[in-house]
Formats: sequence, C-alpha cells, structure tokens
Amino acid sequence: MSSLNGWHKGERAIQEKLGFREAVSQSWTQIEGEMPEQHRNFYSKCLPFIPVTTLDSSGRPWSSILAGPSGEIGWASSETHDRLSMQAVVWDGDPLKANAEYHTHVGFQRKMLIAGIGVEFSTRRRNKFAGSVEVIGKQGCLLDICTTVNEAIGNCPKYITIRNLVPFPHTKPRVTHQEINVPPTGSLPSDLIAFILSSDTVFLGSTYSASEEDAPRFPSHLGMNHRGGRPGFVRVRNDGRTLVLPDYSGNRMMSSLGNIEVTGLASLTFPSFTNGSLLYVTGIAHNLVGASAQAIMPSQNALTTIEITGYIFIEDALPVRQCEGTDPQRSMYAPPVKLLKEEQASSTYFSTEDAMHVALSRIRLHSSNLATFTFESPHKLDIIPGQAAILDFTSFLGASPYRHMAPESPNLVNDDRIRTWTISWSSSWASAADADGVGTTFSLTMRLKPGGAVTGALFDIANKLSAVRPELLEDSRPLGLSVALLGIAGDFGLEPPDPHEGTRIVDSGEAEQMSVQRKAPMKLLWIAGGIGITPFLAMLIPSYSAEYEITLLLSSREPDVMLSLLSNAIEAAAHKVNLVVHVFSHTEQFESSLPTSVSLHRHSGRITSSFISNFKADCVYVCGPELFEREVIQGVDGKVRREGFAY
Repeated sequence: MSSLNGWHKGERAIQEKLGFREAVSQSWTQIEGEMPEQHRNFYSKCLPFIPVTTLDSSGRPWSSILAGPSGEIGWASSETHDRLSMQAVVWDGDPLKANAEYHTHVGFQRKMLIAGIGVEFSTRRRNKFAGSVEVIGKQGCLLDICTTVNEAIGNCPKYITIRNLVPFPHTKPRVTHQEINVPPTGSLPSDLIAFILSSDTVFLGSTYSASEEDAPRFPSHLGMNHRGGRPGFVRVRNDGRTLVLPDYSGNRMMSSLGNIEVTGLASLTFPSFTNGSLLYVTGIAHNLVGASAQAIMPSQNALTTIEITGYIFIEDALPVRQCEGTDPQRSMYAPPVKLLKEEQASSTYFSTEDAMHVALSRIRLHSSNLATFTFESPHKLDIIPGQAAILDFTSFLGASPYRHMAPESPNLVNDDRIRTWTISWSSSWASAADADGVGTTFSLTMRLKPGGAVTGALFDIANKLSAVRPELLEDSRPLGLSVALLGIAGDFGLEPPDPHEGTRIVDSGEAEQMSVQRKAPMKLLWIAGGIGITPFLAMLIPSYSAEYEITLLLSSREPDVMLSLLSNAIEAAAHKVNLVVHVFSHTEQFESSLPTSVSLHRHSGRITSSFISNFKADCVYVCGPELFEREVIQGVDGKVRREGFAY
C-alpha cells in the first residue's frame, strides 16, 4: 500500500511558489505503492550500482552508492512487488556503513528509512523507490540489505548524460578527505571544489520529517533523485562551503524540493566516471525562488543552496568506469551553465524592479543568417569591451509555455526568454565628445540559430523590413520594439595596460638618477571561431588597444563577411591598430576590405594546434564553439582566457 495520500505541505508550498500547483494537483497518484514488474526487472538485471539515501544519527541525509561486486549486474533482486533486496559492496567511508551500524545499535527502534534511484546511463532509463530497511546483515564482504518499498515511480530522463560504463573490478577505495561535522567557519578543500565544478552528474538526497500532527496522513520518508547538466552546473559560493544547485524544468512534482521546504536538509554525491572518485556531502538546504534566487545566480528563477555540514571524499571507489575511447553524450536539454553573481566581479545586474527597457534602433543584415541589431538605453551604461548584454525577450515573445519533453527542439524546455550576446560596439567607447549623450547605444552581432525563438523572430523582422520597408532598417525606432535589459556581464575583457609599467634603469654617478624605459608592447594572440570574433571586434575599439601587438587567427565559412565586420571595428577605433590576421577557411576566394596597415594571411582548412604553437604571446584569448575551443587550446603554451558564455 502506498504511503501517499496527496502532496505534503512542503510539496504544495514549492509548487505554489513556482506557479503550477493546480497543474499537478493529482499527479501524486502516479507514484505507486509497490514496484511494477518492469521496475523489479530493471533493478535486478540492468544496474551495476544504485544511489540511496539514508539518515545518520543526527537525522542528516547522506547519499550513498550501493554496487555489485566488481561492477557486476544481478546483485539486486525482488522477491515480491514490495520487496527489494541488495547484496552490495559498501567500501570504507561510504556513509551507509555508519548509518547502518547506528540503526543496528539502536535495534531499529526507529524505522530505518531508505530511498534510491536506478539509472541506466547507456539508455537514460531511470526509476525511483522509497521505503524502509527491514534487515541488514553481512555475507562476507557484502552487506545484505532487505527493503520494503511503498513508493515507486519512473522519472524523466532528460538531463542524464549517456555513458558507456564497463566493470572496473580492481578498485582500491581510500578516504582522502573526511570532515563529518564541519565547523561553522570550515570550508571544502580547493581540490574538492574543483571536483564539483568539473561534474555533470550529482545524486540528490532529501528527507521529509513529518510533524506529529501530519504523520498519520503524510509519514516521514526519504527521497533520492538525479540531477544533471553541463560540467560545472553546480556552483560553489565564495565561502567554499555553500553549493548552489539550479533547478531545471522537470515533471513539476517537486518531491525533492518539497522535502527541503519542510526539513531543510539535503545530501549530494558527485561521482567521477573516469577515475572512480566519489564526493559525499550533507548540509543545510534552502530553496530560493524569483528575486532571491536571481540575487545569487542571475537569470535563474529557482535554485537550492546547500551549506555543507559534513563531507567525505573517496578515491578509486566506483567499480564501473567510462569505457576507454568513448565520450559522454551530453543531454540536449541541459541549458548553458550559469555563473553566480559573485563569480563575475566586473558584471552589473539589475534587479527585477530596476530592469530597464532598451529600444531597437537599427538593423544591419550582413548575410542571410548574420546581422547586427542596435539598441538604445535611456541610461548611461558602463560597458567593458568584451562584455555581454543579458536581455529578457518575454515582453517581445510572451512567456514560454511549459513543456516536459520536446524532442524536436529540446532548448524550448528551459526557455526563460533570456538571452546573452557579446556587445560588438557601444557608444560609451567613443571619444568623450561623441559619448556625451544622455543614454548609451550598443550593438549585438548575432547569427540566426535554427529553430531559435528569439533569433528567429529578430531575423523575421529584419527580412520583412528589408523587403517592404528598408528605411526602417536604418532607423527602427518607429517600430516601438523594446526588451528588458537585465545586466551587463562577463570578464572576457582586454585589460588596459598599466601606464606606470616599465623597466627601472639606474644611472651611475654621484647622484642616483632614475629613468623609466617603456617595455615592448604586450603580444596578444586572439583565436576566433566564426561568430566568436564578436568580443574581439569590441576590444579593438578602445584607444588603449593600440598599445598591444595583436595576432588574430580566424576560422570561418564566411571570411568575406567576417573581414567586413573586422574592417568596421577598425574604422570605429579611430586609431592605428597593430594587427596581423590569419584567416582559415575552405572558401578559397574571398574579398578583404581591411586597411592596408593590417597584414592579412590566407590559409586553407582549419586552425591546427601545430600552427598555433608557432606563436609566442603574453596572453591568448579564445572564443568560439565549445568543441573549437577545446581543440585549439591544445596548441597554446601559456596563459589562456576563454569567453565564458554559451550560446
């Protein structure tokens, strides 16, 4: 029999905060009171490991990993529809060992609750269960765990990263970090923070501790869930102990966040599928929605913070690994990683109340899928070349309707209508005489994204105007189109040179005389893939860019269009630019409008790491698609800066 009689007060509260309480009012009936046959077969025949949640002696949840011997399948079995048994390997340091010993010591006077999730990473199948532990015994080096299941549900697979996992039997688990009770001023070691920021998968444990009044209808229970995204989707605050877990669009049941609403505790386990390391953390959890969430992670409407009160790090523990020679297949539903507000020191964000509207004032079509859209702000904006504008197009397009799954266009699932583009030109970079206006005008050079809701609408407008009202391309203000500007963000900027930097020379003589000799200009290497040239266009305009020697490597299918944009930026700079350009393209013939002072070299094909290694630079800037960036930085020797926005 199911332990559920509706949504408990925490689930109702978070559903209400997120605005879909009515839509899911009866969805709790999808949670069954026993395991369907396919769930029983799934646990018994498909899984090398199962993450589970249990409580420690203080009532804190910990997320453990139960695994079959040597990464084998078939270590779990289900004798009846409400019974799941596991003969599991549990290595030293895994929280389940201590939690089981505690409950055994007290003689199960308090029911030992448990929840788990099975994930088949090769197919994205996953099912969840919850219930209680009836018996824990030992059979040699294995724990024999018999559980009664009273909650079972299949769950959505959309954020699971597909992996080809194979047994890795020769593990040597060893605890290298352990702080079961972190002091109030404690923090995670830096290597564990780096481990979190490299992770794309985490298992989230939660607990619902029922009040005496609510217990008859909503008994206490645990939760276990999967959270996935792009590597680094979980962020770490500057205090080194508070984790930030963004909430992506799911099935809207909100069982995990509902538990947190009531009990305020959560656990996370981060696995490495390449070296088998596991990081277990537990802590105090809070759900934040709306302005309070955006104050921590701008443009993220819902998130959970976990202030760590305990952690354990075990190396070489997981008895399965990513098959050598294979790559993980990222979920198409995973949105770009969002940084914390405190991670972007030079960024400016406007609160919901302070958000200003900017008006579309000009459109320039460069090709069928490339255009520059210019906006006017009524207020002065402090924009650093290389930064980006964060715009909310909700007023322009309307709010995006809820979608659970959208195989034809996965990006629609988490579409909050907020977009980020690098600013290619700003009136604030002009001379003082030209920049004395009341507000600020800025341009965004963007490519049409196939199926893109925002770029599709903008290019539709541009193409219609080009056909019937071309004069409105030059002055688009009569259209009255405006959108909300949420902030100016990013740290991918060109630092002005230090005017005092130089080499001190001491002249000999009776009186010690000092003189300063300027150093040779700093050498910069810029590497751009396609529209990744945009921040470099901006960096050429300020007067201080003349004090650098810049080499630009540009890879493009449309070199003539990109060189035209580059020429426009050089013209806007109004000063001599020390620039050498190498264009790589499969297009053999293309025109160049670059001034004669710029040296242009043409190359066929792609930029190679061996070509990059020929250049010695004080700093290398890279901007382009993720795969392009990964490939080109292999040839870089020295300091590298990468543009931080995903488009």
